[in-house]
Amino acid sequence: MTHTIKTLILEVLTGEGPSHIKEIHLRVAEFRQSIPQHTVRARLSEMSRSDDLEVKLSSFGEGFYGLYQETEDLSSVVSYPNRGPWGDSRYRGNCSGHLVKDLILRFNSQSVFDPSEGSGTVRDVVEGINKYRKRNVQYEGRDLRKGWNILTGEVQKEGFDMVWYHPPYWDIIKYSDNENDLSNCANLEEFEDKLNLSVERLFSVLKHGGVMAILIGDKRKNGGYYPLLRTLLMNKNIGSLKAVIIKIQHNCQSDKQRYSSSNPFFIPIKHEYCLVYQK
Repeated sequence: MTHTIKTLILEVLTGEGPSHIKEIHLRVAEFRQSIPQHTVRARLSEMSRSDDLEVKLSSFGEGFYGLYQETEDLSSVVSYPNRGPWGDSRYRGNCSGHLVKDLILRFNSQSVFDPSEGSGTVRDVVEGINKYRKRNVQYEGRDLRKGWNILTGEVQKEGFDMVWYHPPYWDIIKYSDNENDLSNCANLEEFEDKLNLSVERLFSVLKHGGVMAILIGDKRKNGGYYPLLRTLLMNKNIGSLKAVIIKIQHNCQSDKQRYSSSNPFFIPIKHEYCLVYQK
């Protein structure tokens, strides 16, 4: 492959082009912030002209600068300022794939089901693990936008090692006008009922010993504060709660809001929770 510096810059800016080039650029920018961007692009451009590009890339380790290495010190609080190369960052509510990657590797999951795949973050993570870690993780993704309803759609019984579920946070982001969309619920009671029904149906697709990870946040509405995970913590039909991971949020729309003396209780929400259950 031959890439000029100009085309390489365009690939990075537009999100197009070879994924390995973007991955390297992202990791260099994250770990070596002092290096000028034009220098990184120039060196990548030089490498891309070489016939032994793949040999050089593989020398950087699994997944380029450790992108697909397991975070062995994974703890109850995680923060990923750089969301990584997975999924479409323009899709609102899209989460980082770092935690997905860590959980798949931690539990050595061989099959993963994503019932709300949105921009495809989990799909991209699985593809990367398979490519760079030489795994054979099976993936299945569904989405309401593609005609599959999580509340009534047919599901494979007891077929997956892991379910990753990232539901809407009530009506913070309205994803569609579909009455089955959890972001269209008229009130908290309706949302909690549908959320519980969805996780119970997802729990049924897990193999014995399988893991269900649910990423969910909190919400403010009409002066009230609603921790949306509370109804899940009281649900006795979704296995054993094994961990609660607090994930720091970055680059949210709410970051633009500022404290006002007229509302001293407005404290920006900077976290969400990942509840990890086992069947």
